Amino acid sequence: MGLRDGPDFMPAFVAAQRGAGSDLRSVVASDLPTYRWFAEHDYETGTTRNERSDQGAYRGFSPSLTPDQRRIPIVFLGSMEPRHQLRVLEQLEHPWLVAGDTMKLYIREQPDALEPVLQRLDYLFLNASEAMALAKVDTIEAASAQLRHRFRLRGLVIKEGPKGATLYRQGEDIHLPALPVDPPIDPTGAGDAVAAGFLGCLAEQQVENEETVRLALGYAMVLASFTIQHFSVHGLQPITRADVEARMAAMAWQGQPTA
Repeated sequence: MGLRDGPDFMPAFVAAQRGAGSDLRSVVASDLPTYRWFAEHDYETGTTRNERSDQGAYRGFSPSLTPDQRRIPIVFLGSMEPRHQLRVLEQLEHPWLVAGDTMKLYIREQPDALEPVLQRLDYLFLNASEAMALAKVDTIEAASAQLRHRFRLRGLVIKEGPKGATLYRQGEDIHLPALPVDPPIDPTGAGDAVAAGFLGCLAEQQVENEETVRLALGYAMVLASFTIQHFSVHGLQPITRADVEARMAAMAWQGQPTA
């Protein structure tokens, strides 16, 4: 895990991650406030409006990986300024899979910096409005076709809030509906949970094929469902692997072809 936190960052979160066995050597403390992101969520469409951010502790930040971190086989570049994502990419040594995320703020304001980052990804995770904004089209279908060809992605995951998510890859596209949660409390972080569930499954399986990516999308939907049940990370912190597997067993995780 790599991030730069401020004096207002939650010590309990860092302690919980350390207890879970996370590698926190690249967590850097700063005197500036922790990064903040502001947006309005539209639950029906799974999109955001009025995005803005306060870079805070990321001002003057330059991510640096240790020698062993540079050799990590699976890497996820969270949604941060493209120059930081590129800096991480430049330090990696022959990863098996690199995935990333971005947001409309960077698509709109930093397209030239974002382009070389996306060109080096194997998997890209976007919500529907981000995908259409990046492709400059009006439908998800057109966006998925254009982005996969433009960036030569092995896989593109487009998230649609309560409608679920679709994995677009060579061959059959796979769609899974979102798991019903009543009431949903806060969708913030659900997109990151999708990426975590998907990539965590592939890391565990150590192979990427039609069967494992279907399974990975199932875990993605399950972790997202836990995330939206509470604010912040409180929906994820108390759960166990047994909780995850129970919810996996309750859903049709095999997926449905989109065509």
